[in-house]
Amino acid sequence: MRTFVIAAALVAAATAPALGQDVYGKVFGGVAFGNEHDITAQIVDEDLQLGVFDTKTGYVVGGALGVSPTKFFSLEAEVAHRSNSVDSAVIGGEPFDTTGNLKSLSFMANGILSTPADFGPYAGAGAGAARIGGEGDHDMVFAYQAFGGLKKNFGPQTVAAVEYRYFNADEASLADSAGVITTEYDSHSVSLVLSRKF
Repeated sequence: MRTFVIAAALVAAATAPALGQDVYGKVFGGVAFGNEHDITAQIVDEDLQLGVFDTKTGYVVGGALGVSPTKFFSLEAEVAHRSNSVDSAVIGGEPFDTTGNLKSLSFMANGILSTPADFGPYAGAGAGAARIGGEGDHDMVFAYQAFGGLKKNFGPQTVAAVEYRYFNADEASLADSAGVITTEYDSHSVSLVLSRKF
């Protein structure tokens, strides 16, 4: 079902010129703030343990292809990458030595409401899938997001915006030789967005 939603957004964007609708491309990039993530660890030869790890401030980059059936609403297919380095971890009440990055690669279908004015707010939400992992194993899980910002038109084809985004994914299970860790994943970010109509 989620794959169908994303495919439908791509088809809609590809067929928009025949329907007289605006088609646009978008890129964005910015700061993904560090966060605290609850984990469940099944270490080899040990009981199941609860823990938490913190991540440092990292980055998010992405792009989208969209179509605007009206001046107020847009539908788009988006791909985004997030990365945050691991700062510290505690498992079973004890410090756990860990390094590396927590990353996500997301594939989302978004709906966006915006004002037709040259300057003003917009808000959107989306759902899809995300590949969550670190330096080794990864897990593909359901994900959703909500975002909003302020946009400014620079001529009839180019739009720039500053945007806040909240992204959340289902728990991901990551395995290595030491055992299996199940982690939650969410992200707060602020980005600069550039869009251009075709």
